[in-house]
Parts: sequence; C-alpha cells; structure tokens
Amino acid sequence: MAKHKLTADVRESVHEELRTGNPAPMRQRPSPRPGDRLRRAVEAALAELAATASPDDPTRHRLDDLLVGGLAWAAATGDTCRLETAVHDVRTARVRLGADDPDGARTALLAARDGLGRPLPSRRDGR
Repeated sequence: MAKHKLTADVRESVHEELRTGNPAPMRQRPSPRPGDRLRRAVEAALAELAATASPDDPTRHRLDDLLVGGLAWAAATGDTCRLETAVHDVRTARVRLGADDPDGARTALLAARDGLGRPLPSRRDGR
C-alpha cells in the first residue's frame, strides 16, 4: 500500500511541475575524464607494490587482474588511443610483474601515472 501511495505522490508531483512550468532541477553527473578507471587501477597497484617489497604469486596475479580491468575500461570507452603512452606503460608493468620484477613494474606504473595525470589537449587547440 505504501508503495502505491509513493508512486501516486511522485506522479502528482510530476503533474504539478508540468502544470506550473517549474520543473525540478536536473542533477548532472560530471562526465568521467578519459582514463579514470585506468588511473584508479594504476594507483591501487602502486599502493600494493609500496606495501610489499616482493609480492607473492597471488598478489602479482591480483595486480595483473586489476591492471587488465583498467586497460579493458580504457578500451571499452575508446580512450586507448588518447592514452597510448600510459597504456603502453601499463602493459610493460604487466610484463614486469609476470617476470617477477616488481621494481620494473613500479617504474612503469609511475610513468603511466604521470602520463594519465597530464591534461589532454582540447579539440579547440587544433591538435
């Protein structure tokens, strides 16, 4: 019964807004910056590598999965070509993790983080 009343109240509110011509303000979600998910994956991997000098196999696999997820989001959103250098650095970090070289992975991830932190040129710049 409460569900029905809530629906009726919402319906009445919408009709009232339409009658008065004063619609409720729309909340706008900020659009994500290119590479946001990849940036978060890189940050998380760097935090994990900072916490342990020599990660064990399960940790390395978890970090690899985390980075693959970030790369997948970049590809799915069409950001791979805009973040080409950072994507290459993340791929290098994955190879270094697979070779049990956490220092090399850390170096590559730091380079990726720097690349992801740079502002992208706007389309108005003519670039």
